[in-house]
Parts: sequence; C-alpha cells; structure tokens
Amino acid sequence: MQPLDGRSPYTEFLDLHGEGVHHLAYVVGSIDQHLDSLRATGEGAPVTFEASIAGRTRFVYLDGLTHGPAIELIEMIGEDA
Repeated sequence: MQPLDGRSPYTEFLDLHGEGVHHLAYVVGSIDQHLDSLRATGEGAPVTFEASIAGRTRFVYLDGLTHGPAIELIEMIGEDA
C-alpha cells in the first residue's frame, strides 16, 4: 500500500519504520471467534483499528501478537458471507 495523502496507520508506519511489510491479512469466518480464541490463550489480542466496508466486509488490525507486522483479520458479512 502506498498512502497518497493525509494521516493513516500506513503513514505512521512509514514515519516510524520506513518501507516494509505493514501487515499480514487473513480471511476468517468469524473475527469474534478468532479474537475469543486468542484471548483464551492469554494473548490479549489488542485491536488497534476496526472498520467495515459497505456493510459487507469487516476487518480489524491486531498489534503486538508478533514482533513483526500487524495482523489483519477480514470477515465477509451480509449477503456475500
């Protein structure tokens, strides 16, 4: 991803780390189930950003689970699920 203008998680990453891998994305059946599973293992699963697109796709960014890129979980919702 290349941010064009304005502040975003991507511009913040570039300012702190320079170019590199910002996040890894995984499509999952249920974000809530994955978060519950992570929390049950004691991981904490800190959600740093959450949004949805046109009521069809929900996504969250998790940080602190690895010593590298953030993890993005993507869930298809609505009619396309």
